[in-house]
Amino acid sequence: MVLKGGSHLTGTILLAGPDSLKMRITSPQVITLNKSDITLNSPAQGIEKALIDRQGYSIRFSASSLTGRNDEKRTGSMSFHFSNAYTFRNGLSIGFGTGYEDLDVTVMPVYADLRYHPLKTRISPFAWIKSGWSFSFGELEDGRYYYYTVPKSKGGLMFNAGAGMELASWRRNAVNIGVGYRYQKITYKHEQNGTRQAMNEIITHLNRLEVQFGFVFR
Repeated sequence: MVLKGGSHLTGTILLAGPDSLKMRITSPQVITLNKSDITLNSPAQGIEKALIDRQGYSIRFSASSLTGRNDEKRTGSMSFHFSNAYTFRNGLSIGFGTGYEDLDVTVMPVYADLRYHPLKTRISPFAWIKSGWSFSFGELEDGRYYYYTVPKSKGGLMFNAGAGMELASWRRNAVNIGVGYRYQKITYKHEQNGTRQAMNEIITHLNRLEVQFGFVFR
């Protein structure tokens, strides 16, 4: 059906009278009408907020700035994460991901991602928790340790939690921004071979403030 204004409607005609036509519209899902052309059978109860269905599979990319202190000064680094997730109808999302981070050494985290959206509106708050293990690629370069060989990193436990806001488009893709806490444990192993073998471990605990910006594709 084509309206006088040129709009195209697709649907099923339920009743065709001499002066009116009753039709169930299937496409488009959202239409704009002039108020002068509308006859209300009952008073309007309000305007419904636009809802977004976040249920289903999604891919997430995020970039974060990590700031904190080491033993000597304030320090900053970047973090990049990529994850796959499934969101249930109640707003709970479960996924798995990996990434790249430049801390005292370069690490690749592998983690489980738990996220919750309490609202189905286009703009919705959300909270997240990530936990897993970070594999490290590098050696300790710090003058405080005087070894004949450089200690090698073994990686360690990672934990991340935070909250933010998500803005979704009509196509369900979204951008988000959030603030969180980031913890990383890194263990360095040092082996010295001589008349006898000795092994030392150096454990570093990193606590960082995270500011995150990301994209969601559904």
